[in-house]
Parts: sequence; C-alpha cells; structure tokens
Amino acid sequence: MNRSSSTSAIVLSLRPLGENNSSVTLLTPEQGIVYAVLYGGPKSRLRSLVSQWNSGKVWLYENPEKNQIKISDFEVANYHASFSQNLFKSYAASLAAELAIKTRCGGSSELCHRLVGGFLDGMELCDEEQSRLGLLRFLWRYLELLGIQPNSHACASCGKTFLDSRFAPNAISYYNSMENSFICPDCVESGGSSQRENMIGVHFTALQYLSALTVLSPSDARKLSIDEEVYGQIRQLVFFLIENSIDQKLNSIETGMGIL
Repeated sequence: MNRSSSTSAIVLSLRPLGENNSSVTLLTPEQGIVYAVLYGGPKSRLRSLVSQWNSGKVWLYENPEKNQIKISDFEVANYHASFSQNLFKSYAASLAAELAIKTRCGGSSELCHRLVGGFLDGMELCDEEQSRLGLLRFLWRYLELLGIQPNSHACASCGKTFLDSRFAPNAISYYNSMENSFICPDCVESGGSSQRENMIGVHFTALQYLSALTVLSPSDARKLSIDEEVYGQIRQLVFFLIENSIDQKLNSIETGMGIL
C-alpha cells in the first residue's frame, strides 16, 4: 500500500504540538478536512511554507502504526500576506475556515475547497470594502452548498416575483425562519400581525442583490454594489441563516461581531 500522496490544500490553522511540532488543519478537494502533523522547529524550511492561509500542493505520508498523517513537503501557490495586516480579512478567513470544519465541507469537499479557495484568493486581491461584499457572496453561496439557500426570486406564498412592478421600490419583504422562505408584503399583511412572528424584514433591494448572485457568474457578481443599509440587512440575514443551519454559534462571528 502506498502511504505517500499529494493533493491541493489550504492551510486553515496551526497549533503547537509538543516543543517543536505543529498540528495542522488542511482543506483538500478529495478528503475534505485533513489533520496532519508538521515536524520541525521555527527555523525549518517547511515550517515557513506551511503557514496559515497559504494554499498549494502538499505531500502527505500516512503512518498507520502511529495513526498519524505527516506533512513531508509543501509547494505554495498562493500566499495571503494581507490577512495578517487587516483585521477584517483575518476574521473573515477564520469564519470561512470554521464553517468548512464544522459543516464537514457541506457534504462536498471539492466544491467547499473551490469556494473557500476562491474567497481567500479574492480577498487577497481586494481592499477591505470589496472584501466585505466578498464575504456576503461567499456565505450566500455556501448556503447553496449546504442545500438551505432560500429562494430569493419570488414570494413563497403567492409566487409573485420580487421584481413585480406592483410593489413599491422601497417595499419590505420578510424572511420566514420557520419555512426558510421569503414572503411578500401583501401576503404578510393579509396574514395579520401574527404572521410577522419569526420573521426578519428584508428590503427588496437586498433580495434583488441575492437573486443576482444566484444567476450571475462570480466575475459579474463582483461588479454589483449595494448601499450601507442593504449591506447591513444582508449581513444580518446570512449570519442568521448560517448559524441557524448548523444549530450552533460560530466563534468567528461572536468574537468578531464588531469587525465582521
């Protein structure tokens, strides 16, 4: 049996293991989350390559006697140096990593690796303002990976599109957390005040933006812009959807609430 293998990988985290070694969490397209050991002190060449957020090709050696996977080499393709210089980028990357780990890649290691890798690479090329929109796009697409992205095109009750000219431009729709769907203002009004329980108000402009993300290519989606109010509504919504979907709080969101 061949104990050595190589694969693409993103370094999600490192933590000390003994005096000179590290426990490394990798995201790979074939196996998903892989926990490996990196041997060597601070002056080790390999130690300098296997740094958090670096991505590239990793060589692994599996030792069944020790029930352990060792990193034997790493060829870096993408560095993300700006993450250590920008607090938002650091927290946003940590959120993506935590999400991949806690959802076990959403059931698709390949797609998860592609989404996380694309998000990290995109942030490295962007400023903080652009990265903030990038986080919304990433989380919305991750909801699709998890299979729980709500339909943002039309009212789940009556079927009217949220682009219907009968709705006022500044109309508010509602997200129904019990049914994971969006309801138009007419259906909410006809249902009475009790209908608003377990609902989150969302501006039509926010839904139109989310709808565009589902049909546009990533390059076209990056050209879209939204104002600060709509950004805040979408951020609140996607954070709620993500945490509600995994039924637990995410440390990155909780500790970075004033930053993300």
